[in-house]
Amino acid sequence: MITTPQARLLIVDDEALHLSALCDTLEQEGYSTTGFTIAKEALQALRDQEFDLLLTDLMMPEMDGISFLHAALEIDKTLVGIVMTGHATIPTAVDAMKMGALDYVLKPFKLSVVLPVIARALKVRRLRMENLQLLETVGIYELSMAIAFARDSGTIIRKMAEAVFQQGDASSVSVFLPTLDGKELYVAVSLGRNADSMEGRRVPITYAISNWVARTEKLFSSPEQRSDVQPPIPASTVTEIATDVSMPMLANGKLMGILNFSPDRPQRPVPPGRIKTLNILAGTAASGLHAASLLEELRTAEQRYRRLADNAPDIVFRYELLPQLRCVYMSPSVKGLTGYTPEDFYADPELSFKLVHKEDRPLLEALFRGDVQGDTTTLRWQPRQHAKIWIEQRHVFAHDKDGKLIAIEGIARDITERINLEEQLRHSQRMEAVGRLAGGVAHDFNNLLTVIIGRAEILLGRVADERGRRDLDLIRQTGSRAATLTHQLLAFSRKQVLQPKVIDLKTLVADAEKMLTRVIGEDIKLTVRSDPGLGTVKADPGQMEQVIMNLVVNSRDAMPEGGTITIETANADLDESYSRQHLEVRPGRYVMLAVSDTGQGMDAETQARIFEPFFTTKDKDRGTGLGLSTVYGIVQQSGGEIWVYSELGQGTSFKIYLPRVDEPIEAITPPEYKDARGTETILVVEDEEAVRELIREILQLKGYTVLEAGSPHEAMSICDTHDRSIDLVLTDVIMPGMNGPALAGRLLSRLPHVKIIYMSGYTDAGIVDGGLLDSGHAFLQKPLSAESLARKVREVLESEATG
Repeated sequence: MITTPQARLLIVDDEALHLSALCDTLEQEGYSTTGFTIAKEALQALRDQEFDLLLTDLMMPEMDGISFLHAALEIDKTLVGIVMTGHATIPTAVDAMKMGALDYVLKPFKLSVVLPVIARALKVRRLRMENLQLLETVGIYELSMAIAFARDSGTIIRKMAEAVFQQGDASSVSVFLPTLDGKELYVAVSLGRNADSMEGRRVPITYAISNWVARTEKLFSSPEQRSDVQPPIPASTVTEIATDVSMPMLANGKLMGILNFSPDRPQRPVPPGRIKTLNILAGTAASGLHAASLLEELRTAEQRYRRLADNAPDIVFRYELLPQLRCVYMSPSVKGLTGYTPEDFYADPELSFKLVHKEDRPLLEALFRGDVQGDTTTLRWQPRQHAKIWIEQRHVFAHDKDGKLIAIEGIARDITERINLEEQLRHSQRMEAVGRLAGGVAHDFNNLLTVIIGRAEILLGRVADERGRRDLDLIRQTGSRAATLTHQLLAFSRKQVLQPKVIDLKTLVADAEKMLTRVIGEDIKLTVRSDPGLGTVKADPGQMEQVIMNLVVNSRDAMPEGGTITIETANADLDESYSRQHLEVRPGRYVMLAVSDTGQGMDAETQARIFEPFFTTKDKDRGTGLGLSTVYGIVQQSGGEIWVYSELGQGTSFKIYLPRVDEPIEAITPPEYKDARGTETILVVEDEEAVRELIREILQLKGYTVLEAGSPHEAMSICDTHDRSIDLVLTDVIMPGMNGPALAGRLLSRLPHVKIIYMSGYTDAGIVDGGLLDSGHAFLQKPLSAESLARKVREVLESEATG
């Protein structure tokens, strides 16, 4: 039975409890984890053993995460790094990713967020290792050809030693050749440690060496044979020679020499791939010394690597530049990616320049002149009858003996999917940052607007002068319009409180159709298409009506000369393929709501910003730029996704996907408004003094007895000392020292029958993610009006449920 080895994760976090919890969680998910609280110990572990993935905290006392990541990549350049932080900003994340981090995750962790990041990182790790293996294979082939074509033994041995040393991970390399009489081995070439003093040293060919060579009749190529890789040369004979790994150089069963290799990190076991590489080099050198077998070895190697290139999913190519440009090899996989066959490239050497996007043509020309830095180039191709694709091209320059560039060869890989996912990630991060800012602004303004609107309403009840009442009413109306803007900001930032119900979108659209027809006008046709077997979704019906209205109004404004708006609902099953192209979508069952128009359409630049708050393409006095951002926030908070598809002059389509649920539809009942007066005792807990005084005055005007507390601790003290019963507690959610839900829990232990109403201008995880409304808790969204406050208080006092 074949088993998949566990991915090895190195985790570094100076918080021991957090480190232990993360390691345990990832172990349960099937990963092999090693954790450290000290960065230097982690670096030592990285020198001693191999890891696939590094997760490091950003803020550590001894060494910050970016410095640690840099040091780790110096040790292992193929390592994939992820930065963990609870205080990360986008610039910090960009700094980490510039240093080599693939991604970053925020504390506290959500497993649903961390696991996809780890999975993607491990995929990148696999791709890096595959690329390294392929490049190493190509490099071995070139070096083998160079060694094989050399005619004198000195050149062959030196080229082999240099090739081993240049492969990396070696502190010293020595090559032993037998003397003419076959009784001794002498050091023909030595590179690295003690190189000058080593050359010319001699070692007798003892029985131990002969027996070792006899047992090792062929070059090892599999991990199982590593047990035979033992140092045959006694350390006591030549103490300066490091004998960690020795390879016999055999040709037709004859010992041509011994390759001796010492890793620069002896604590780590030499990987099987490295052993195989050394064996290939040693064997090629031996073949070069044995002229009779040279041609056959070259033919075998050429056939092997030709098969590798022909069957590779990536494009393998070689262009020769002298005496004129010509394509000498193009792997068959090029046809599936471009529509052109290898023969097309052989017939037209300029085809690559015609294929590349016109803006990237100067870069390709520079590449063929050898004027580019590094070994990787990213280009855009325009294939035959296909959309534009992104290509990552890894290349190697070939030079003649005079240093003149004569050929370019390499591998081209389609990275379009990766580029698209990276762009989606950047867009998501940008929207998240703007959302946090918008939510914070809305929170601060809601407290101010509560006082403005509430005081205006109270004064309206006191002022009889008509001009004064008109001014006060204008203040109240203006405050209400400002409150609408803050609600839109909360919607975009996904910080508003939703009251989700199981609903049928088909019915929701049908109920809104008459109103929508009046909104769009007579010159626009409205078409509705609904799937009769449409599934149900769980969403706030009022907010979904707002989504439909905003999208329809947006479509109307895109068609000043009239046209057609189509609203469509249908079931949709999104698979893994769709999920790979859309970063935030999980495969599963969804209900689609689409609003399409035949209007002006949008270019790609506009589409990239269409959901940003205050971004608009309309005239100055037409709209606030919050309509589509509100739609985006509502859909995201409802667990769905929204995508826009548009081309200039071809109209626009917005598609919303909401998770399908298998639950019965819930009835939507309009609220009943009752007499909002009363005589009960109410405890108001609010840390903003102006808001607290306003609420007290409103409730007192309605006949209630009001107790005030400026903090949770003061509220508990009032409950302990007040000699009469308290009927209801009206508490803010976010307060210094203790939040509203925690306060309610303590008060209920003292007053089991007291009823609770929460209020907030900004909804924290305790409301939105904690599901207070789903649990039957009453909630008031700031800014408050006098009537909405009085009605909610009366409604809760007359309800049967307690806090």
